[in-house]
Amino acid sequence: MALFLPDAKVLIHALRKESAEHASCRQWLISMAEKGDALGLCESVEIALRRIPTLPKLRLVPMSETLGFWKEDLWTYPGTRRLSAGDRHAEILANFIGELGLCGNDLNDAWLAALAIENRATLVSTDQGFDRFPGLKWINPARGF
Repeated sequence: MALFLPDAKVLIHALRKESAEHASCRQWLISMAEKGDALGLCESVEIALRRIPTLPKLRLVPMSETLGFWKEDLWTYPGTRRLSAGDRHAEILANFIGELGLCGNDLNDAWLAALAIENRATLVSTDQGFDRFPGLKWINPARGF
């Protein structure tokens, strides 16, 4: 059984029917569930899933819809696992920051990449920026999976 860690963008695309990546991200979630693969979720993705779609300048999805998606759809899937940073996370993250010269918003991606590596998960994102992290296994559902 494979373990997948989706970023917030993938989940937002799967939730928003008007998104250009809706069909591919939704299909990835369905395919993952049908195969019986594990879904890794973490606090940073949870808060981003609530924060991004409800930003006043975006108003993409009502808060009640993102809460329902998180609580009723994602957490009721039997293969869902909560992923947390462990003993190796800080070292992996520090290496990414030092080797790649990361700062600002790139730190969120580095944190998530380190979490995926530490938990031997495949990160799922539509953000090509994850290509830069050595040792990270990742897929982009918008480009096939």
